Amino acid sequence: MIYIFQRIIQNHFQWTRPSPGRLGTSGEGDYVQENGFGHEDWNFNKNLSIKLFLYGYCYYQPTEHKRNEKFNIAFATYTNKRWYLIGFYLNAEFVDDPPIKDKVLRQKMNDLLQLGNSLGAPWQKLNDKKFIAKLKDEAQWLKWRVAPDDAVRTNQPLVIPKKVFDTKNYRIVRPTEIDKKTFDSLYYLVQAFSEEEDYGYDWEFPEGREVEKKHRLRERNQAVIRTAKELFKKKHNKLFCQVCEFDFHPKYGEIGLDFIEGHHTLPISELKGEVKTKVEDIALVCSNCHRMLHRKRPWLEMKVLKKLIDENA
Repeated sequence: MIYIFQRIIQNHFQWTRPSPGRLGTSGEGDYVQENGFGHEDWNFNKNLSIKLFLYGYCYYQPTEHKRNEKFNIAFATYTNKRWYLIGFYLNAEFVDDPPIKDKVLRQKMNDLLQLGNSLGAPWQKLNDKKFIAKLKDEAQWLKWRVAPDDAVRTNQPLVIPKKVFDTKNYRIVRPTEIDKKTFDSLYYLVQAFSEEEDYGYDWEFPEGREVEKKHRLRERNQAVIRTAKELFKKKHNKLFCQVCEFDFHPKYGEIGLDFIEGHHTLPISELKGEVKTKVEDIALVCSNCHRMLHRKRPWLEMKVLKKLIDENA
């Protein structure tokens, strides 16, 4: 595993589409100043996946013996003389020749056209055909390949303490390798400072903050959740809520394909120290049922929630 720290430009849309007003902005690099956007603006838009993978911007060329390694990447932006953590790619791969999808190119063109006067001269007055051709040519830099579930964005930019990561090179034009300890410390920030309203958390309940934090840490083990999804789909040929049987795909179309959330079924009162999560501990549930399961302390059991749904149908 290779650990990477990658600086990306500032963005007001959680890195799902370009932000206006950056044409000529200093501090963001020549490309952004000239064009008004950067290709990392779409790094966390999971609707732009191609063949079940998201492709993120990567101005990086690993050495030959590292090309087949997996990469854990921490993304951060620099502003007001501080580093801010904004997300991760976990178990990402480097690809020399990323695939191209016309639907993705057209969505990006539409996003850029919304920038209006904030779009740089190289893109102004291009007809649709030339616009798409230019985007297609620049797609060569989308060399990080990652499963959408492993593209983890913070709820909001988090200040990185200098004791965790600090450098005099505030530009960091190219992705920079870091050690595992530094990466783990960065990843812990997301777990430790995530928004308290997630799943309706209320720290006044007797179980206490530290125990609930452990529970959330375990639920965010993407590897075990991904395995649970794979096994469930292999058995049922689709993913649906194990409480209410809701299936996102028929309701939302392509955007809902294979979307479901992982819920840890082990009661919080039974958490004893550092216990590894097993696949059988994970239930697959829709977003509404997930929040309801976390609505009371101790967590509602799935069979209890099913009964409530039946009684109020």
